[in-house]
Amino acid sequence: MNLVQQLGITPTLLLTQVVGFLILMALLWRFAFGRIFGVIDERRDNIKAEYDQLEANRAQMDELRRQYEQRLAGIEAEARTKIQAAVQEAQALRDNLVADARQQAETIIAQGRNESERERQAAFLAMRRQIVSIAMTAAGKVVGENLSDARQTKMVDDFIGSVGMGAVSESGRGVSGNTIANGSGGNGSAKGAASY
Repeated sequence: MNLVQQLGITPTLLLTQVVGFLILMALLWRFAFGRIFGVIDERRDNIKAEYDQLEANRAQMDELRRQYEQRLAGIEAEARTKIQAAVQEAQALRDNLVADARQQAETIIAQGRNESERERQAAFLAMRRQIVSIAMTAAGKVVGENLSDARQTKMVDDFIGSVGMGAVSESGRGVSGNTIANGSGGNGSAKGAASY
């Protein structure tokens, strides 16, 4: 009590200061602290809203990334399918080209064989006619007469019949082989034809 009196603090002054402090605190709380806490709450709400927006954006970004990866996988699968289809189409085209080329080659070879056979037959017929003509000439000289065309034709037909068409067409050497083997070509033929 002496200390309170020495400091000059009276109960009335102390009470007045306490009441004034409480009034000041009430006024600050009402007008100052309320606004400060309101600003703090608003700032906190803004921060929370921004954080929620960031979370939403991140979720949306994750969804877009997932969709992009799915689309990319679909594009890769489609590209792979198209490449395989193109390879199969090219393989089929190559097989068709090879088959066509083989068919054409076989056709050309067959045509060549046919043409070669025709030329061989033509050459053989020409050779046969020449041999027959030589034989007829030799036979005419041996017989000592001029044969008429009709007589020559009949002799040629008979000669060809005696040689045999089977041996003639077999190898292309029937007449020439027979006439040469039967005595120097013309003489053997002449003997066969001299009987007429």
